[in-house]
Amino acid sequence: MNVSNHPSIPNETLRNKTQEVEQILSLYKEGKNIIEIASSLHFSQSYVQDVLLCAQTLAEEDAVAIAMLMEDA
Repeated sequence: MNVSNHPSIPNETLRNKTQEVEQILSLYKEGKNIIEIASSLHFSQSYVQDVLLCAQTLAEEDAVAIAMLMEDA
């Protein structure tokens, strides 16, 4: 579910972070590894790894929840 432009997310930083999380999760679902995702999106490998770890820890793919955890990253 694409929620990056959802009006119920008032914080622009959180919307941007949510969009990043959605992009990472989408590429991961396509079978890309951390290095490929980081290179493709111009993110650090550690950031991609942290997002995927949060997704795994939460046992869900709620991009907003993950973005909230990653907001300060």
